Amino acid sequence: MTDPRPGTTSGWRATWRRIWQPPARALERRSVERRVQFLELFFDLVFVALVAQLAHRLAEHPSWSGIGWFALIFFAVWTSWLNGSIYHDAHGTDDLSIRILTFTQMGTVAVMAAFVGDVPGDGAGGFAMAYGVNSAILAVMWFRTGYHDPAHRQASYPYAAAYAMAALAFAASSFMSEPGIYWMWGVGLAFEVLAVLPVLRRRDRRVEGALTTPSLIERFGLFVIIVLGEVVVGSVNGMAEQEPVTTQVLTVGVLGIVIAVALWWVYFDLISHRPARVGRVQFLWGYLHLPLVIGIGATGAAVLATIEHVGEPLMDSVRWLLVGSVSLALFSVVAIASTLVPRPESHQIQQAAVLATLFSACAIPLVGLVSFGANGTLALVGALLFAPVALAIVVWAKSLRAEDVVSLDA
Repeated sequence: MTDPRPGTTSGWRATWRRIWQPPARALERRSVERRVQFLELFFDLVFVALVAQLAHRLAEHPSWSGIGWFALIFFAVWTSWLNGSIYHDAHGTDDLSIRILTFTQMGTVAVMAAFVGDVPGDGAGGFAMAYGVNSAILAVMWFRTGYHDPAHRQASYPYAAAYAMAALAFAASSFMSEPGIYWMWGVGLAFEVLAVLPVLRRRDRRVEGALTTPSLIERFGLFVIIVLGEVVVGSVNGMAEQEPVTTQVLTVGVLGIVIAVALWWVYFDLISHRPARVGRVQFLWGYLHLPLVIGIGATGAAVLATIEHVGEPLMDSVRWLLVGSVSLALFSVVAIASTLVPRPESHQIQQAAVLATLFSACAIPLVGLVSFGANGTLALVGALLFAPVALAIVVWAKSLRAEDVVSLDA
């Protein structure tokens, strides 16, 4: 019989189990309402720097090649954030293990941010090694989940194995030269995409419908705000870098902020705080946020590039980057809205706003057909962005008026 007194083996073992806890079980975790923790907010903060570096790189290279690299790297960054967020939501604990794993992840993301500005190029090797270590940490986290929760092994073990293979691919690529290094990146990212298949096949009805928890919906909204912040930062930095800061510069910068406000309004009125329908459509809800944040991030880069060329004819590449990225964000909002649980009490308002958003998404690319200059292009895009907002307000006002009339008649 072991001695339970403090200072003995069993006493230290019990203390260690409280300091270093196993991952929480998803069923137990999601049976209680939770809020986003400060550790999760701190984890999100490091991605601000990485997204900023990506947007700055795209602003300097507003070409098809630049867009392709932006989308590829953003996908890699987003999968890292998504995995960390889902893990915290379903299996997070308040102990030493989750803090060490999270802080280590944050360190790898910081290193990725330091090198991403030179990808492709001299920064590829450093970025690949940091991303490989990040993927290895995710593999450890998901392996621990299955190890301590037998009910979760069917999904977590293959998932962890796929991320371990991705980690090896990225780490190995850091020792290769171009173009082989980038082909190896493709192999690693393919493993990460295939990792989702065992999860999709796992049909556990006890947890079905629990993916879009209120706390995870909040995390997605916070990440959208992070990316929207790059539109604001692009506007402010663009104005600050101009000498002198003329009225025209201020006008273009303010119009950039107006675009950020409009995107915020559309997303948080139509998408935020609404769960997706039960079933695999919840995975679709999550992954449709990828083109949304890519579009918003590219919008920030386009706004920065637009302000940098104020007073000059707006380059075709910058103009098309702006209208294309905003349109992509709006189409994504419409697609995400189709996955959500309807709200009967506001169905008329939401339907009108979604249709207006779809109209704006189709109309905004037409702005790119004619060169209106920096001011004109941003003003037209901003006006079309606010069309869904204005229509929703009108429909809302009419519905309130109708309620007032009904109450007076009663």
